[in-house]
Amino acid sequence: MSTKTIGKQRPSGAEYASLQTQFSRYDRTTFSGFVYDRADPTRRYAVELLVDGEPYMSSLCDEFVTELADAGIGDGRFGFTFNVQDEVSSNAAIIEARLANIGSPVGTPIRCGAAAPEVQWHRIGDIKWAGGLRFEGWLSQDVDEDIEILIAQRPVMTVKPTGWTNVARGSEFGVGRRIDFHLPEHFADGRVRGLSARTVSGRSLISEPVAFVAFERGLEQTIAELGRWDSERLRGQLFDQLLPASVPFHTYRSWKERFSPTAPSDVPSEAAVVLIGDARVDESIESLEAQRHPAWSAVSLPARGFSQFDSSAAREFVDGDAANSAFFVFCLAGTILAEDALQRFADVFSSEPGCELVYGDVEIAAGAGAVWPLAFSAFDRERALEQGYGSYCFAVRRERAVEALRSATSLYDIFIGCADAERTYHLPGSVAALPRIDASVATAELVAASKAYFARTGVEANVEPRKAGLLPAVRVKRAVDWNERTTIIIPTRNRAELLKRCIETVLPAAHETNARILVVDNSSSEPEALDYLEGLSADEIDVISVEGPFNFASINNAAVDCVDTENICFLNNDVQALDDGWLAEMLWRLSAPDVGAVGAKLLWPSSVVQHGGVVLGANFSAAHAFNDRMDGDPGYGDLLQVAHECSAVTAACLLMRKRDFVAVGGMDEVRFPISFNDIDLCLKLRQLGKRIVFTPDAKLVHLESASRGRDSAPDRKARFGRELAMLRAKWGEVLLDDPYYSPLLGLDSTPFSSLAWPPRSWKPRANLPPVPTAPPIGM
Repeated sequence: MSTKTIGKQRPSGAEYASLQTQFSRYDRTTFSGFVYDRADPTRRYAVELLVDGEPYMSSLCDEFVTELADAGIGDGRFGFTFNVQDEVSSNAAIIEARLANIGSPVGTPIRCGAAAPEVQWHRIGDIKWAGGLRFEGWLSQDVDEDIEILIAQRPVMTVKPTGWTNVARGSEFGVGRRIDFHLPEHFADGRVRGLSARTVSGRSLISEPVAFVAFERGLEQTIAELGRWDSERLRGQLFDQLLPASVPFHTYRSWKERFSPTAPSDVPSEAAVVLIGDARVDESIESLEAQRHPAWSAVSLPARGFSQFDSSAAREFVDGDAANSAFFVFCLAGTILAEDALQRFADVFSSEPGCELVYGDVEIAAGAGAVWPLAFSAFDRERALEQGYGSYCFAVRRERAVEALRSATSLYDIFIGCADAERTYHLPGSVAALPRIDASVATAELVAASKAYFARTGVEANVEPRKAGLLPAVRVKRAVDWNERTTIIIPTRNRAELLKRCIETVLPAAHETNARILVVDNSSSEPEALDYLEGLSADEIDVISVEGPFNFASINNAAVDCVDTENICFLNNDVQALDDGWLAEMLWRLSAPDVGAVGAKLLWPSSVVQHGGVVLGANFSAAHAFNDRMDGDPGYGDLLQVAHECSAVTAACLLMRKRDFVAVGGMDEVRFPISFNDIDLCLKLRQLGKRIVFTPDAKLVHLESASRGRDSAPDRKARFGRELAMLRAKWGEVLLDDPYYSPLLGLDSTPFSSLAWPPRSWKPRANLPPVPTAPPIGM
């Protein structure tokens, strides 16, 4: 028997004679191109990027190339994009692309010192189905065209890009113009269709039509109307939860006509309505006369300033015409109450014996007769103090109202003074249309009301007016015990340039707050990183080593075990501070004893918001809020302008007390080693009755996964899927009912950007601690 050695043969050049390739430079750090075989357009090639002859990174050629698709070459998916570090492109002489494992050149090498040639190709955009009738995507910022939308190759509408969004370019992100639209409602008929998109000049955005299906009132109600079995209705309900539909805010009027709360029971109690001010009183009285709840009395009290009133006159009303009233409704004169407002308030007080205050959503007028909804969360103490958000139409049980009117002199005084997390309920759905609010005048009264609250509770705090937006706004700074020290924990592995920039930018804040920095090295091997870590001790920065595979939860748990300070601040090594006051701002928030964690506003380098708090439920998971906004945008309901509570914040920058971290068992390094450990941590804190606060006044830049890569990489998808399944198993009920996110808002991929279609619930909501269902390990 003879043995034959089989080696890998190098293909002949003739085999690749039919290849068409292109390689160009899009900007200083982005390089793109394509490779396809004219003889076999089904083949996909891998390309390797070389910097001065040395391999740097590789990519599969599967990005969509508009020009190739429009020329009828396969499906057009033959492109690739590389994004190199700025230092690499600045110092390199030649950057070139070659076929991986073959070495054949792709296009022409690029000399970095020469003037950049005209770009031959780059990806111009993309569109994806977000559920129901909603589609989202992006358009390159240098393509100044509208987008034509086609169904079955027939044009149905033209959309304009609005706002900005982040776009993946190789391993990094760039900025693009955001595409976000809903199809007309007649396409919600249960039929599967295909959507195509092109620029008005005819350039395609997607390689093949995007398949979608939508139901007029949700699959659950569609099946119910067809008289199917209850088991099928449950299947439809699950479908609606996992694949939520939405409609844009500008369709609010028609949405409101289609969906409305279930008619409440006819509770035989008398309501008393207190109108503050004398403008448009007749309109408010007219809305009262149209109420379904028949028993009510009302008084109009002259306003001093915005919503201040004579408390003695209010008490006369309480003891006189309103002597038999079970609850009091407070609002501004000119408020138009929904015809079921009093009835819904009465129903909450009847069904919830522990409820003392209930507030509802409101409507605000826009130009050209448009109406927009402000859908609020369940009770949020931080937002109440900084924005007084629920003060414009709320009801208080009689005993509590009488007590409050002894000292209160404004709507803000009553709302902030009476509201309590356990005894305050939120009614989803508009209870009133508001008159115009002079936010600048109202801000002074909100400052006074917040100061009065802190005085009553014995808390030392400074309250300052903010620039008013849609609603008035103030900034709260509670006193901090600066003798309590903080440790900033920064995990790292290699990437010395990231860590160096992070430490350089956060050091001033650390010095200002007397904080220490602890770097946690997870098996760095690059000489530059090891040298930098060794030199940190000279700068009085502590370094510990945690060996083994990357496990974010385990690394942070080990670091906390080494910490002896009262507070800990988790900080990613790819975060960079923009000023010196971010940590002091977070400490002001944490000084409230019932606050469990504080999160910061994080931006991508493009100035698009990367983290504005976490919303639960989007795609039956969790999503960062306001990824569709640029820095400086106030956000929905001004939520990017004031501090507010949310269910969770990212651990890329998270401040908390060490004792609270220990009390909840730290991060779960078994169930959530890489992803969702911060979500789980925050929910465990909320389970203890702690509040999670997001502050826009602590602002940093986050490169997001620059050091370890993104979870969309093929080798990480399986692990990410397991951790997502565990999040759903443990906190599934909470994911479907985030108290800080209205059930009337859409649950597709971009929170606070659409109306739910249909609404998930109209039930009154109290902000109660979440309850987990922890499955055994391995299940």
